[in-house]
Amino acid sequence: MRTTRPSRTLSRSESPPSQATGATETAQDEILAVLVDDKRGREYYVSMIDSFQISGRLYAVMYNFEPDIGSHPEPELVIMRTYRDVNGDQVFVSIRNRAELDEAFDEFFRRYQQSL
Repeated sequence: MRTTRPSRTLSRSESPPSQATGATETAQDEILAVLVDDKRGREYYVSMIDSFQISGRLYAVMYNFEPDIGSHPEPELVIMRTYRDVNGDQVFVSIRNRAELDEAFDEFFRRYQQSL
């Protein structure tokens, strides 16, 4: 199970700095999160799309955002379970159970269709 923690956030209108502690958000800016994989220490830039709850579990939907280099022609959706740890930090966990992932995707898609 992969556990990922946000290291910082920045507004989409800004270029990701090499060392940032955060940025302010305005109503028109999308917020990017920089997630750090606890096992590998790798950073992932993601843009948050939605969050919701199913049966007491919280989920976050995001897409990979690769800054400035354009190496990803098609964005990929990422759905992760999320919770607050004992320190109050938000933690994201990969969903390994296919049925749970399908249920989370179906809920996200239903919410998306209702927003159109």
